[in-house]
Amino acid sequence: MDKRLNAVAALVVLAVVAAACSNGSSEPERIQVGGPYDTVEISPFEPSVDVTGEPGEVVEQDCPERMAEAGLRCVWVIVPIDRADPAAGNTGISVAIRHGTGDESLPPLAVLQGGPGGSSSNLAFALASRPYTQVLIDQRGVGFGSANFWCREWQVALKQILEATRDRADEVASAAFARCSDRFKHEPVFAHTSTEAHAADVVDVMAALGYEQWLLYGVSYGTTIALEVLRDDPAGLAGAVLDGVYPGNLDLDAAMAAGAERVVREFDEECSVDPVCSGILAGTTGREGVTMAGLLAELIPRFNADPVVVPFATEETTLLEPFDALLDGDSVAGVVFRMLYNEFSATAIPGVLAGLAREDGANTGDQGGPPSATKIVALVGVETASQQAHTGAPATSAAVTCAEWLPLASGPPPGIGPFGAAVVGEGLSARCEPWAVAASPLPTEPVQSDLPVLLISGRFDPITHPSFAEAAVEYLPRGTHVVTRTRGHGIWVWGYDNCVDRIVADFLAEPGAELDVACALEDRPLRWQPLP
Repeated sequence: MDKRLNAVAALVVLAVVAAACSNGSSEPERIQVGGPYDTVEISPFEPSVDVTGEPGEVVEQDCPERMAEAGLRCVWVIVPIDRADPAAGNTGISVAIRHGTGDESLPPLAVLQGGPGGSSSNLAFALASRPYTQVLIDQRGVGFGSANFWCREWQVALKQILEATRDRADEVASAAFARCSDRFKHEPVFAHTSTEAHAADVVDVMAALGYEQWLLYGVSYGTTIALEVLRDDPAGLAGAVLDGVYPGNLDLDAAMAAGAERVVREFDEECSVDPVCSGILAGTTGREGVTMAGLLAELIPRFNADPVVVPFATEETTLLEPFDALLDGDSVAGVVFRMLYNEFSATAIPGVLAGLAREDGANTGDQGGPPSATKIVALVGVETASQQAHTGAPATSAAVTCAEWLPLASGPPPGIGPFGAAVVGEGLSARCEPWAVAASPLPTEPVQSDLPVLLISGRFDPITHPSFAEAAVEYLPRGTHVVTRTRGHGIWVWGYDNCVDRIVADFLAEPGAELDVACALEDRPLRWQPLP
């Protein structure tokens, strides 16, 4: 990940990009890079509020404006902060409910976002209406719940971080996160934010809403939560869909490094036999046989040795003020890694890398033309950081990853390539240092369940490799693992893949029935996208 931004959210990365407008209007053109299941609204929360209700109570809430316009119902479900200590008090978990469009007798679907630190309620803008009710359950500290983990210290320092050299940016970001950590140490909900707490919250939410039978969907880190729900085997749960499976007992540093290198290598294999892709690389660089991995090996050290200053006007980013972003090689690697999450944005990588290779670093403005590759890459990093800075995602992520995953992290793997090394940076240990969260790993025993489970993986997923699902399904005797050949991370939530959508619909209609998954094995060519 981008080491300059000292991002703690290392599993699932936010990726909505604002591109500079080429026609000089005051409204920037928006392009989308990455999966929409990773996006969040940009709206600072109000401070955490005290909760007076009792566990199991459902408290109606005014929906955020966009959710209200979409016709959702918004509630808090009151749950214990610490189930082992009732004296710790209670908190309100935010839940957005979209009623089904069909037979109300169908079991509702509990929906869990990734992260850690993703807001499930924001998936309302990615998920289409379905015949069954969708219950979007937020993690602690995000969404519109009673506990707010917004790290305003990082948001205030963000402009300074984006403009600074790498060492200085790390120093400023670490100091900001340390101040947030000092403040959150007095927040009981933060101290009891964990995967096990999230899983117990899910069960309590579905019981409080009166659902006697229900199904479960998790994407990315949401599958980590879902697996712990399956481990607990709660009454009423009839089956689960796990999309981009991430067990909680993996070495995150090693997984990220290996995933980054593997997926670029696999995309290069596809590119080498595709005349459009190879033409983009050769035509732009003037070199035959050039690869994405080869360009990354050139560009990362080049930009680290000679970072480029990219100016942004007030209206071009969600920071809403002018500033000069500093783009170095680690930033380039972080943006490319984010683009790999989704195969549609990944098909733009050859054009982006070729554009970076041909640009001399001085051409960061657009002069009335389309945005340069340098500006696009800088903008991805800026918007990613800006969105995280306006939410509780970094703190929720730190509470989970630094307690549960840090004890398993080995640091940058020896012998890894330049891209994987840049993605991992100094490793999870460095990112967790300012948070000072006590270690509390998840159980190491594999999750076993006799419930029907559908596991979905994408071959080009850089962070949740299909082998993770293969290992999990060994302990799920009624599990079905589907691997799609040309997809990336988080496949179902968008709803643009008719094959996967039909498989999931069949499973949810009759969990445990034999599924026809032949369409997932079909070879669908990638559509490579040159830069304008």
